[in-house]
Amino acid sequence: MKLINNIALWVLGASLFCTSCYKDKGNYDYKPLEEVLIDTANRNIKESYAIYRYDELNIDPKIFFNGAEITSPDQVKDKLQFTWAIYQGTSGGQVYSRDTLSNEIKLRKQISKPAGRWIVVLGVKNMGTNVETYMKFNVQVDEQLSDGWMLLYEKNGNTDVGLIVDDWTKKGVVQTRTFADMIAASNGAALSGEPRALLHSSAPIATAEVLIASARDFVAVEKSSFLVFYPIDKLFWNYMPGGEIQSVSASNGRKEVAIYNNRIHAANYNQSGTSRVNFFGSPYNGNYGELEKWSATAFGASYEAVVYDKTAKKFLNVPASGTAVQSFATQLQTAPFDVNNVGLDAEAFDWGRGNGTPAVGYEYSIMKNSTDRYLLVSNFTTAAANQIASGKYNITGIPIATPVRTLAAAFGGNYTLMGTANAVYLHRYMQGGAATVEWNAPVNEEVTCVRLQKFYYNAAVTSLLLPRPNTVVYIGTWNGSTKTGKVYAYGIDPTSGTISKSTERVYTGFGKITDMTYKWSL
Repeated sequence: MKLINNIALWVLGASLFCTSCYKDKGNYDYKPLEEVLIDTANRNIKESYAIYRYDELNIDPKIFFNGAEITSPDQVKDKLQFTWAIYQGTSGGQVYSRDTLSNEIKLRKQISKPAGRWIVVLGVKNMGTNVETYMKFNVQVDEQLSDGWMLLYEKNGNTDVGLIVDDWTKKGVVQTRTFADMIAASNGAALSGEPRALLHSSAPIATAEVLIASARDFVAVEKSSFLVFYPIDKLFWNYMPGGEIQSVSASNGRKEVAIYNNRIHAANYNQSGTSRVNFFGSPYNGNYGELEKWSATAFGASYEAVVYDKTAKKFLNVPASGTAVQSFATQLQTAPFDVNNVGLDAEAFDWGRGNGTPAVGYEYSIMKNSTDRYLLVSNFTTAAANQIASGKYNITGIPIATPVRTLAAAFGGNYTLMGTANAVYLHRYMQGGAATVEWNAPVNEEVTCVRLQKFYYNAAVTSLLLPRPNTVVYIGTWNGSTKTGKVYAYGIDPTSGTISKSTERVYTGFGKITDMTYKWSL
């Protein structure tokens, strides 16, 4: 024990000796870490926010750096990095990515995330020390996507949808708003492939989904959230993957038609209730050639579908409760043209004015051969089986080598609007004159779509849902150099088709628009 005590005393003494011999000769300048302070006091900033989807979220904190307020990121360039981010506040269900909203000090951002609880975080990173300061906000998002004018467009090789909401598309609106990329925002990705179809379905009246089709995909989305209700494999009774969607349409009689892989499928909701409990059936039998990327909207109870065989250059139909695609009955020799032997190549289609009854419309088709172009008017709604053709009108004023890309047929007058690459032509076909240029595309822009404000389902029109039916025209354009799609809207005389240029409204920020139509939110 004595030996151990002696050793301990020796170690302690040696330690004290060494300590007394060490001298710190360094010259140090101690500085506190650079301080970042996020101040929300007296700024009307809340811990939690409740907003409607696509509303703008505004959060305006004060940022202090070493005691001085920072009002612009440029003041602290290369010193501080600002990041506003959003991520899900709940687990389970659809998984969404964490997205960056902004790199500014103040947040001014439209929130496109679907209904649910979200977390918005402001992070301020000191680039010198890599120390980050955070502040978190709870955000409850609710759905309220109202009536509006929908746009179908191609963007980066995929298909997405935009929406215009103003007093021309919804009564009582005081603030114009536009929305873009709604499929991707709601579901994490756009539809694969180029656009094919966009329509607000009236078949399942209770839920009234919006149908959206690309060449490679086809979905039914909820009309307010644009979340997918039915993916493509749930829209068919027996879905066979790997095909191409060519066309999707619906009629006033609550029938839907899809051309998938050059085969015709139909769903009849006229007697199947108000919900989507019926789906597209097996393809109809029959021998025919390559079908146009079109099926009729205006057809009556005598048919399940009407299509155009581009190989044989004639119209075909599926009779009510039928099982096969067939030709029409032999037509009268006095008919303006023979639907069983049109002999022309199709350029564009639309439905429009019928016999004066709002519920009844005719199909309008731009057709041509190597020398002549015509407007064909077909009555698939009320005509006798052997008297389908209603009119054939020669179209002059547009060079035959200039393609007609898009057609808008009036529902309130005897005229059509035809879009070529550079202009929109007005054709008052009952007057026998040439088509004349009514609107010229701006420099570096090309016309991609022309539509009049109307809706195929008569109940939506008679119930006064549309604010300005037949009196507004929408023209979609595309600028290839800037990759920007625009919509020009004008008041139009419903009888003559004259466009009022002074009423111009312009909306931008979309892809290459291929179709436009009305959407309601009831």
